[in-house]
Amino acid sequence: MCEPSPDVFHEKQRLELCAIHALNNVLQERIFSKEAADDICKRLSPESRMNPHRSFLGTGNYDVNVIMAALQSRGWRRCGGTSRYERRVCVRGEEGVCVC
Repeated sequence: MCEPSPDVFHEKQRLELCAIHALNNVLQERIFSKEAADDICKRLSPESRMNPHRSFLGTGNYDVNVIMAALQSRGWRRCGGTSRYERRVCVRGEEGVCVC
């Protein structure tokens, strides 16, 4: 089995927190937690009793809106394309990082 290099940050999947682990793995450090993702959910739908951006059981399973808001909070932005199936390359520029 292939093990990650010691200089590569990798969080293993646990519960339904794949969005948090994916964010931290992409950013290469532990930045986001379940609490941070829950706060983003509350900001996205402050009036919702049953928040549509996560599991109603409170176990995670965050949707793409939470992932995009988390990345935007770190200076990443979504670029171009109207179709969610359109593929583009992520680029770094003077204005930050673009997720496509």
